[in-house]
Amino acid sequence: MILDPDITASVKGSFEQAPEEHDHGDDCYEQQTNESKTGKKRLACSNCRRRRKKCDLTYPCGNCQRLKLECNINEEDLRKKRYATSYVKSLEAHIAYLESSLKTLVDKVYPDEPERLNSMMIGDVASSFIGSRYSKKVATPDNGSLNIKNSTSLLKLDNDDVLIKPKTISNMISNLKSGSETKKAFVKGSYYPEGPISHKSKTLSLAPFSPVTTSSTRSSTPSVEKEHKKNGTIERIRDLHTTVIVRTMKNDGTHHLSNDANIIRSLSNFYKFLYPGHFIFLHRESFLYGFFNHYENNYEDSHYCSIELIYAMCAVGSRLSSDTREYSETYYEKSKNSLLQTVFDEQSVAKITTVQALLCLAFYELGRGDNQNGWYFSGLAIRVGYEMGFQLDPEVWITEDIDAESKMNLTKSELEIRSRIYWGCYIADHLICLLLGRTSTLSVSNSTIPQSDELPEVEGTEEFRFESLHVLQISLPLKNLIILSRIVQIFTSKIFIETHHTEEKVVYLIKFNLKVYNWRQSLPDLLKWSKGLLKDIDVSTDPTISYFWYYYYIVRLTFNKPFIEDCEESKTVVQEILGELKTLFNNFKAKFNGFQNATMFQLYACLLAIKSLKKLQSLEREEQDYHRDHDKWEKELKFFQDVFYNELSPAYELPKRLQEDTDFNIDQEKQAVTQISNINYTHDFSLSNEIDDLIKELFGIENIVAPQ
Repeated sequence: MILDPDITASVKGSFEQAPEEHDHGDDCYEQQTNESKTGKKRLACSNCRRRRKKCDLTYPCGNCQRLKLECNINEEDLRKKRYATSYVKSLEAHIAYLESSLKTLVDKVYPDEPERLNSMMIGDVASSFIGSRYSKKVATPDNGSLNIKNSTSLLKLDNDDVLIKPKTISNMISNLKSGSETKKAFVKGSYYPEGPISHKSKTLSLAPFSPVTTSSTRSSTPSVEKEHKKNGTIERIRDLHTTVIVRTMKNDGTHHLSNDANIIRSLSNFYKFLYPGHFIFLHRESFLYGFFNHYENNYEDSHYCSIELIYAMCAVGSRLSSDTREYSETYYEKSKNSLLQTVFDEQSVAKITTVQALLCLAFYELGRGDNQNGWYFSGLAIRVGYEMGFQLDPEVWITEDIDAESKMNLTKSELEIRSRIYWGCYIADHLICLLLGRTSTLSVSNSTIPQSDELPEVEGTEEFRFESLHVLQISLPLKNLIILSRIVQIFTSKIFIETHHTEEKVVYLIKFNLKVYNWRQSLPDLLKWSKGLLKDIDVSTDPTISYFWYYYYIVRLTFNKPFIEDCEESKTVVQEILGELKTLFNNFKAKFNGFQNATMFQLYACLLAIKSLKKLQSLEREEQDYHRDHDKWEKELKFFQDVFYNELSPAYELPKRLQEDTDFNIDQEKQAVTQISNINYTHDFSLSNEIDDLIKELFGIENIVAPQ
């Protein structure tokens, strides 16, 4: 499927800005003292937050005094306080009901005075009813629900004329839909006509409204479970510690994806060699639970598995084996066509699996060198994620099952799974932005989701595990990668975006190298590595461990490569990393007899090594000892080029494309130089302290400091 040129063109500028989901300027009040009465930590004032400037936390603050603005004191961190979705929706439904009743009453009492209705500032009544129900009960944030007296009898004008009939509302909605065929202009920063948040809810039914209370989100009673089974609702993951994945397929001769040998082989390759890596967001146990148990109805009712996600994962995993590689493009096309149709369907509802599948396709595109489509799919994934509110508490995610009775029964394990998915998406977003030279979209400051804890491996997933000598650890590496991404996020602006002289950039680069060095030294013993450990062939080739190292090497090379000729420290850093990468690649080839199971970390680390060596060669030509080091750099370059162009090319198309397409190779080089500097965005340091405080609170990290 060829992407729509108009859509693609509008998307290219949309990824430069992340959608603003929070307005921190509401629900504030003034105080006349400099200290909080409650003893809580002071937060930036509303004016500074709106202007994205650093607040000095005095009252009135320096910025407000200088601009002669009315200052205020914020004590409530609205990033952490989120009302339940059921409560908000029930309020919206009740307001819509009251507005409709008032409109009908005004039309009856003042039939010749339409301006009277306009003066009351009543909104679009019909549109307010889309997705709502006739509610006589409104959920409250504290006790679940609040009974409201039936006011219909008071507004009833005669025995035959009820104020609002379901048929009338349905007609109003139908008229609105039929009269809204005009094409809307795209909003800046979004490829949706109405802006970043424009998916329409599927809940168009006007059946009686039954609000979901917030008091029962943690547990389920036997009667509720019995009712689920009675209604045919699929079983949810109750407890990962006791869950067992059983392949419960019917022997009726029907072909399902869950019994397709090529699909199984592709998924096995995916989880054996690429997980966790940059696919932390694809929690293995929850996906396989849905894959083997929810195959009926084409996974429509599954919460963590979908047709699109299966094909997207298989498109990546099938490339790691010669006997399934021929199916890769077919899997990719099936996933892409279905995903794009879903994402741009106005009636579709955001799903967790849609975000995961789009990120898979983004990495697939990066593996074959199509950076534009890679950026396109990753941007779509983040937009869909924002639509469902996946950066918020998992209990209030707006997903397809929002109005389902099963929403009441999100278990502790499911909340932990959703937390893992979000922070995995966070790392994937930051990695993609690092590889493409872009500013990251997801940030800790906009995330109110809890940290990801360690989750158990489930019985029944043995075929999809790498045979490691070590216990799989994901949570601890994930937390430390988030800290590293924070360092990258801060210094990207100072080194690559803001217009400083080279000398100033080098100063920031030295600070960056020091921060990363301190980060590595502060790692827990489980995550630390040395040159001696790199020589251990069993450990250094374990994909569940080595991905953490490769991420570090990619970060160091990305920042230091451009300054090899300007900074002696950068030259030293690059040379040291090249030696360690060579050790890793030699061990990997010896262990697996080739690189057909290589990860994208290895692909881009090798590419950065080649570019760094070419730069070192160029630098040495200008020095007197050129002939002495020429053979050394030539030998090293030949090694990495052989790995990249000959060993990695079967699993990834990027090496072949770079080798055959000269123009593409030149474009890649130009992109590396100009891409970051062309972004009209400057990192906001005003929230750096608040972000660091959040990191400390979430992960207990104390050593993150913004550059001075």
